[in-house]
Amino acid sequence: MRYRPILPAAAGALAAVHVLGILTGVPLLRQAEVAALLLLLAYALTVRPPGRPWAVPMALTVLVVEAWTTMPADPADRKWQVLRPGAVDPTLGFVTGLRLSWAPLVLVLILLWSTRWRDARPGRPALAGAVLAATLVAAYAVVQLVEIHLAVRAAQRLSPGSGGPSDVEVAAAMLAPLALAFGALVLTALLTGRRHLLAAGGAVLLVLVALTHLDAALASLSLPPYTARGALLTAAFHANASLPAAGPAVLLAVELAAYLLLVVGLVARHEQRVEPAG
Repeated sequence: MRYRPILPAAAGALAAVHVLGILTGVPLLRQAEVAALLLLLAYALTVRPPGRPWAVPMALTVLVVEAWTTMPADPADRKWQVLRPGAVDPTLGFVTGLRLSWAPLVLVLILLWSTRWRDARPGRPALAGAVLAATLVAAYAVVQLVEIHLAVRAAQRLSPGSGGPSDVEVAAAMLAPLALAFGALVLTALLTGRRHLLAAGGAVLLVLVALTHLDAALASLSLPPYTARGALLTAAFHANASLPAAGPAVLLAVELAAYLLLVVGLVARHEQRVEPAG
C-alpha cells in the first residue's frame, strides 16, 4: 500500500497544527490531536507486526479516548489544564497526577506487557543508562519531597496557623508520574535491547513528560509561595511570557513526538514484510 507512509507524516502535521494552536492560544483545529492519533492508529492497523499485533493499536486507542475526552468544547478553553492554586482538597495532587499521566501510563504498561522479554537483550551501556536515569528521577522526586517538607515546616514556624500538604499527600501526588517515568525507562531498555532505537527515543521523551506531570501535580497542592516556583521543569516553561501557553505547548509537542516515535519505531520495520495489495 503506497499510501501507508503518508499516515504518520500526516499525523505529524496535525500534531504540529495542534501544538501551534496551543502555543498561540488560537486553536486552528480543535480535533487535530484526535485526528493525529487516529491516523497513527490507522497506520498501526495497516501493518500487523508478528507476535502481538494488537498491542500498539490497543495502546493508541487509549490515547484517542483520552484526547477525545480532554478536547476543549470552546477554542479558548483547555480542559486538561487542571491546576487550581490554593485548593485544599488533600487528594487533589494525586488526582492531578493521575489525570495527567493515566493515558501514557496505560500505553507504557500495554507495550511492556506485549514485549517479548526473552528477545530483549539490552547491552551494558543501555542498562547502565537506564539505572542512572532511574536514579536521577528518584533523586529528583526525593529532593522535591524534602524541599516541600522543609518549606511547610518553616511556614508553620513563622505562622503556626498556616497549613500545608503532608508528606503523604506530596508522595501521593508523585505516584502516577513516577510510575510513568520508571515504566518508560524499563521500556526504553527493552526496546534498545530489541534494536528498536527510534521507539526507544520515544520512550525517553515520555520520561521527560512524566517529570513535568510530577511538577504539575505538586503545583496543584497548597504549597508555600516560595516553593510553588521551585519545580525545575515547570519554572523553565515560564521563561517566555510573550506567548499565551508556551509551557503546555512544549509539553504537548514532546508528548506527541514521543507517541509518533514509538509507533513508527515499532511498526515501520515490519512494513516491508506486509505483502502489497494488488
